[in-house]
Amino acid sequence: MKHTLDLQGLTPALLERYDRPGPRYTSYPTAPLFSEDYGEAAYRDRLRQAATRPDEPLSMYVHLPFCHERCTFCGCNVVISPRRGPEEDYLDTLEGELDLLAAALGDRRTLNQLHWGGGTPTFLSPEQCERLFTAISSRFPLANDAEVAIEVDPCVTTMDHLETLARLGFNRISMGLQDTNPEVQRAVKRIQPLELTREHVDEARRLGFDSVNIDLIYGLPLQTEASFRECVRSVIAELSPDRVACFSYAHVPWIKPHQKQLDESQLPGGWEKFSLFTGAAAEFVDAGYTFVGFDHFARPDDELARALAEDRIHRNFMGYTVMPAADQVGVGVTSIGDVAGSYAANVKKLPAYKRAIDAGRLAVDRGLVRTEEDELRRAVIHRIICTLKLDFGWVAESFRVDPCEHFADALAELRPMADDGLVEIRDDGLSVTPRGRFFLRNLCMPFDAYLGDKRPDGPKYSRTV
Repeated sequence: MKHTLDLQGLTPALLERYDRPGPRYTSYPTAPLFSEDYGEAAYRDRLRQAATRPDEPLSMYVHLPFCHERCTFCGCNVVISPRRGPEEDYLDTLEGELDLLAAALGDRRTLNQLHWGGGTPTFLSPEQCERLFTAISSRFPLANDAEVAIEVDPCVTTMDHLETLARLGFNRISMGLQDTNPEVQRAVKRIQPLELTREHVDEARRLGFDSVNIDLIYGLPLQTEASFRECVRSVIAELSPDRVACFSYAHVPWIKPHQKQLDESQLPGGWEKFSLFTGAAAEFVDAGYTFVGFDHFARPDDELARALAEDRIHRNFMGYTVMPAADQVGVGVTSIGDVAGSYAANVKKLPAYKRAIDAGRLAVDRGLVRTEEDELRRAVIHRIICTLKLDFGWVAESFRVDPCEHFADALAELRPMADDGLVEIRDDGLSVTPRGRFFLRNLCMPFDAYLGDKRPDGPKYSRTV
């Protein structure tokens, strides 16, 4: 498949038809459908099932929520702590949770993927990073080819941090940058000179990290297409990252009240916001990057780009990955696991998390057990997201259903999208077009059986574009 851009057919009218709230499908069913009916007993049952497959690897996500201060654009689950101290107590609790998980999983311990996210993982000192890594690896040994990744903020990450992380075995690093424009940085309270980021990228490469990712965000206050294109050109020229995640800013002040600090009149929206992304995509593709999907770009020699060409990309709560693992355990406050056909979400508040672990209980407070129909639709959605196509023969063979009959309603909903040039529908399957790659979330939504579920608690999702 040749991965190109098709900007010619993108118009304000087309955008207006498809720019609506929708999931990002890091999970299916999606997190708003998780229920408090799923608690610790259900999670322990699923862990017991997972333990019966000792030869299969695991994936692990560890959430480190602390930040010194809150950026106004932030959509993450964070704990603001201007002073050091609470992280030591948190590390104690993390070790308790690791003990509980290790006991529940028996001999199934090997990790082929470990990811630290936040918050700001490098809020921890280098010594604390080593303590946590040792706590994990002593209970859950890493496979020889494991992907070991961390998210860092260059503003608080020292060269000692980078040296320690490399020595411990981290091989992938992601650095948040958002935008290089000083006016935009001031508007979102994240001052980060490009030179600072470049120093960290250079040091990470010197230390031997296999891959450096840069996170950008479009849709922030004061951004214009011209200014964001200049940002992207600077990132390519100065940093030359292996991968880039160019996220859409999700303005959800009903969920994240601190976003009310932003001047909404300065936020680009509609076609203006969409042009920020299409302009950025054009810059990356012109520079030789592969448009992987959603908002990710990778150099053609990067493993992610190669995996796309070979139809072996996977997706989990950490995003796109080339490391398949049937089960993922979440560690830390607000983390989410995907174990033995179920999702398990930890509590959101630190005191409740500590109380549960100190009492010898796993800190799960909601989740969901997937049905056979959920598994089918989950697989279909992930195939579209990860391979940009869906083979009806694969669906029939894997799930023993006639996809044309089973998904008749979804295919009918896709017909207008085919007329708009977003997807090609054939007798044997469907393929996302270059134009349609800008609307992947919309192309997945017809297969989502839950989107008609109306809930009284307000909007659930950010806009798809």
